[in-house]
Amino acid sequence: MYRSFIYSIFFSLISLNMNSTSFTLDTYNIEINSSFLGKEIMLFGQKNANRDIIIIFEGNKQEANLDTKVKKGIFWVNTSKSLSDIPSFFGIFTTPKKSLNEIFLIPKITEKHNLINNFSEGLFQIRKALKAKGLYYEEQLEVSEGNLFYKKFEIPDNISEGDIKIYFYEIFDGEILSSNEKNLSIEKKGLTSNLENLLTEQSFFYVFILIVFSIAFSLISNLIFRKK
Repeated sequence: MYRSFIYSIFFSLISLNMNSTSFTLDTYNIEINSSFLGKEIMLFGQKNANRDIIIIFEGNKQEANLDTKVKKGIFWVNTSKSLSDIPSFFGIFTTPKKSLNEIFLIPKITEKHNLINNFSEGLFQIRKALKAKGLYYEEQLEVSEGNLFYKKFEIPDNISEGDIKIYFYEIFDGEILSSNEKNLSIEKKGLTSNLENLLTEQSFFYVFILIVFSIAFSLISNLIFRKK
């Protein structure tokens, strides 16, 4: 109810200025804690008439392993290839609906986003793997009242910490007329963050605590069973 009220106010305000192009999110900060189960994001804005909109969400780059099957002789063998600069999250939202084939025709966009810069089987498999984890979207923006657009989508609970960059492109006749960038911050809080910091910054101390705890638990268990 609260969200619907906010959205209706926003749509009313942006409708007053029909000659501008703008967009926003209902939140630009997501906190991950031990009870985090994902977060629904609402993207909404307005566009000029006769203009296409492409909005790309791209997470921070990281290494990833691509598992594929390769035929050697009469056998299929599993192989794994380590890849770098793979985004932790990737979403493409367009109006009207655009396939990747259509986006490939705009080189200034594909050159900037390496996950969609060619037709290779490797990139296809990466997009497929991300989609299976809920980390890849390729969808159409919903349009309301002619020039207003919106879209709901889910940031899953397996999202990595870091900024998701948002790239906004206004397109006319295959050319970029204007562009804009924003950030969606993903930050770990509470016990989840403390444990990760302990693992990365004080790994020796963490392992030492585990060893001590394991020995203590073993001694206590032996004493209990001896008494019985």
